Amino acid sequence: MLKVKNNKCISRLADKSFRANKTRNIIAVIAIALTTILFTALFTIGSGAVESFQYNTMLQAGGMAHGAIKFAPPSIYEDVKSHPLVKETGFRMVTADSVDNPEFLKRHVEMYYEDQTCMDLSFISLKEGSIPQAENEIIMDVPSLDLLGVPVRTGEKVTLLLTVKGKQVEREFVLSGYWEPINPSMNVGFAICSKAYTEKYADELKYIYNEEPYMSGSVMYDLMFKSTRGMDKSMDMLVQDLGYSLDDRDDNYLAANVNWAYLSNSMGQDPVTMMTIAAALALIILTGYLIIYNIFQISVIRDIRFYGLLKTIGTTGKQIKKIIRRQGLRLSLYGIPIGLAVGFFIGKGIVPYIMAISNYNSGKVSVSLNPLIFVGAALFSLFTVAISTRKPGRMAAAISPVEAVKYTDSNADIRKKNKKSTDGGKIYKMALSNLGRNRKRTVLVIVSLSLSVILMNSVVTMTESFDLDKYLSTFVDTDFLAAHAQYFNNDYRSNEERVSESMIQAIEEEPGFEKGGRIFFYQDVSVKMPEPNPIHLNENGAAVNAEGEHINVDENLYPRANLYGLEELPLARMDIVAGETDPDILKEKLDTGDYIIEGVDIDDYGKVYEDRIHYAIGDKVTIHNSNGQEKEAEVIAQIKIKYYTNSVRYSGVDYVFYTSRDGYEKLGGDMDSVMSYLFQCEDEKEGQMEQFLASYTENQEPMMSFESKTRYLDDFQSLKRTFTLVGGVLSLIIGIIGVLNFVNACITSIITRKKEFAALKAIGMTEKQTRRMVCLEGSYYAAGVVLFSLTVGSLFSLVVMGNFVIFWFTTYRFILWPMLMVLPFMAVMGLVVPYLTIRVTDKDSVVEMLREE
Repeated sequence: MLKVKNNKCISRLADKSFRANKTRNIIAVIAIALTTILFTALFTIGSGAVESFQYNTMLQAGGMAHGAIKFAPPSIYEDVKSHPLVKETGFRMVTADSVDNPEFLKRHVEMYYEDQTCMDLSFISLKEGSIPQAENEIIMDVPSLDLLGVPVRTGEKVTLLLTVKGKQVEREFVLSGYWEPINPSMNVGFAICSKAYTEKYADELKYIYNEEPYMSGSVMYDLMFKSTRGMDKSMDMLVQDLGYSLDDRDDNYLAANVNWAYLSNSMGQDPVTMMTIAAALALIILTGYLIIYNIFQISVIRDIRFYGLLKTIGTTGKQIKKIIRRQGLRLSLYGIPIGLAVGFFIGKGIVPYIMAISNYNSGKVSVSLNPLIFVGAALFSLFTVAISTRKPGRMAAAISPVEAVKYTDSNADIRKKNKKSTDGGKIYKMALSNLGRNRKRTVLVIVSLSLSVILMNSVVTMTESFDLDKYLSTFVDTDFLAAHAQYFNNDYRSNEERVSESMIQAIEEEPGFEKGGRIFFYQDVSVKMPEPNPIHLNENGAAVNAEGEHINVDENLYPRANLYGLEELPLARMDIVAGETDPDILKEKLDTGDYIIEGVDIDDYGKVYEDRIHYAIGDKVTIHNSNGQEKEAEVIAQIKIKYYTNSVRYSGVDYVFYTSRDGYEKLGGDMDSVMSYLFQCEDEKEGQMEQFLASYTENQEPMMSFESKTRYLDDFQSLKRTFTLVGGVLSLIIGIIGVLNFVNACITSIITRKKEFAALKAIGMTEKQTRRMVCLEGSYYAAGVVLFSLTVGSLFSLVVMGNFVIFWFTTYRFILWPMLMVLPFMAVMGLVVPYLTIRVTDKDSVVEMLREE
């Protein structure tokens, strides 16, 4: 076979065919643009959310380092720095175990010496001044200076009260510089001294962390690896090469971890995340495929005689495929750039809403012009166009010239049935038969329209399944919770950090107050073990139980415990999982001190960890307190330990017990340790009470703080709005694609059937009957969408959403009203689109229509 150089000819044919299909081109460009918008918006939202979460998580984590080695000796610095996996190393020495100025009660301040690398990795950039050089020079962050009342200017004197290896010293420094923290909400301040300071107090800062638990003198090494991939493995290898172990039971244990801010380190290993991304991409590809394929299929059917004629003059099937593929690529050149631009700005606009419902709602939102967003979206869009044009291309290439001449839209599905009917000429039956001419197209149009309806219903199902009671019950038991600032910093340690009685009195005198109750906390208790004591010391000197699990014990090898005493309000609001449930009987027995409640751990969904329950109802437990007193009590019930409402907000023990106020006192509890105060307020006075508490904790007693139900309610509503927004935008774009598919199908169907309409008119069908027939066809489409959406949408909701509405604060609710709301719109669209199309196209006479090719 002779090869003829006819590429230019094929290109010209493709271009002229392209220009001849203006209506098809406009709809196809819009479809490709919308598909690209979906891809670009998805990638922009993903990239922007990851970028923003990562950056703000770095701020919370305290730096951008890939990882850190903690409490290590200074002697290994050179080994760390020269390791082949390490690109950069920052040196940070702890120069005080604590900074004890009373002004830092609500803002924890730490003191270090840091080199320049470490400061850069920790976002420390001086606003004014210079790095400390002399032994008495220091730099600090502005909020910490404000708390000390030190003017923010260099040369000012700063007095710090330091604890170093158990000894408290007061030292005066000169401020050589200061900086504004990038994350103002971070409640930790820093004081950074000079290298000369560490040399002057070298004896005081001698490294003894491996012998005694004093941090001062130990070094934190901030690490930047040469690659962010597999940072966990890099850290393991580094620690092993240094001659240490990451197992805390080993004598040569060295604490080290990678920065949890780097989502890329773990995201690719999370199958749920990968499946979610894959499902989103598949949905967009399917949606784009449905319309782009349908557009080209209809175009090929309409131009099938043209392709047949091309074959008669020697055009090969391969060349015809090339013509169609070239048209698809040309349409992509118009549609993809539009979609990239619009999609990026849509995604950029949605990211702040996602950040608003996160833990970083006051953090920085960052959406950079990442080239990968546009490259990825463009490639996926081109892939969608390629697979969408492939089958129409094969269809055009496979048809013979003779078949092409006889081909009409009515024989597109080939399968024919001889009908015997006495009323086949009725308009509604003719309209129904017309839909059956090309069943594939009919199904594609119905499915593409239904996708947006089902997606919208799923989004609303998700948001309506958000359970406010579940959400609030995790964080609050009452309208307000007041406590010492250290409690909310997860650092409540003794009765010196108790809720002041003056604050409680002020709250109870405030208008709107209904009732309240104290929660007492006593941590100097333990559980006496039966003889022989199953807890023993292992070869490393660590206390373990019979199963080899590490246990926090006192000097008698008794497990340490937390004991809580609850006044009536918090006692009545306990979540009991086993045992006595009558509140009156429970309080009466607990008041005797002969009974006790065991606290049990729960997961995020409120499910009890059964393997962490130590006692059965009726078992006896002997409480041993720090004064040497012992008291035996019977376990009368078990309740859930709620981290935010009835616990100390940190966990260091395996045993937790609750009792009433009187029972707490009889078990030796410290009555001065009022950990928190919970109270209820009249609904209409909640706003006024919140303003009072904010003013009181700011002006009267700055050491006190509070939390309110309103804060969590706002978080819940914001979360719900964001899900609705993101899902609504996605549903809207997919809906527009479906509508375009329907419009394109109606227009093409009517235009390609002009001769048919002319023949029908010639045998007596009126113009009114013609319009009625095409409007009925549109109505059948709408009915098909409604039927398909209700059936498949209901099954999808029950089977998929019912099993995968898995957030801990959701309770699945089956709903149909979003799909039912679409019914009127579908009915109107099914009538209006065909009617307007037939009005515009049906202007020629019967003779002119019969002459038209």
